[in-house]
Amino acid sequence: MKRKRQQDDPERLEKLAAQAQDYALHMMRTVGSVLPTVIADTDEGYVFCMPTELADDEAKDRFAEVARLFAVACRARALVMIVESWVRLPDASGHLDTSVAPSESPDRREMVALLLEDADHAATRLIPIVRHEQGGFAGFGDGGALDYGEGEGRFSQLMPKHKPGSADVDKARRQLELLGMRIENRGFDPSMN
Repeated sequence: MKRKRQQDDPERLEKLAAQAQDYALHMMRTVGSVLPTVIADTDEGYVFCMPTELADDEAKDRFAEVARLFAVACRARALVMIVESWVRLPDASGHLDTSVAPSESPDRREMVALLLEDADHAATRLIPIVRHEQGGFAGFGDGGALDYGEGEGRFSQLMPKHKPGSADVDKARRQLELLGMRIENRGFDPSMN
């Protein structure tokens, strides 16, 4: 017999998106960029996971798999993947030429993408990066409301569809340890921006 899942907090993804945006703002102000980061919303608070680098598609695939293990190992209630990237948006008629990579397009926009999930929902927020004429970080533009829908790509479906049991959590933690990772909550404080 299946146990009934605890009802999700309807504001959980909004709160997590705000935390992720504060973190991205902190990184842009202090480092000048946002390294790919996953933040898990757990019973112990927010827990962060950051790779050393994502140099190629294989490293990106590995990070997605680590994020899946991380979600289970932390018993995450929700998760957000934060990535800085070049984005191309559809034109006024809704057309998007997918034959040109965003990084090679003259109409590209520099954004921070927040890819959020809980067990039942997926949402995205694209936050425009605003730069001074000299190229330095000036702030964020309006990212608008969360866009709810189905996530696609390697950095989607990171959350388990069912609440993991103790054996699943232990197995995920062992797999992360084999990869040289340990779960540690350092208590990031976004008010320190």
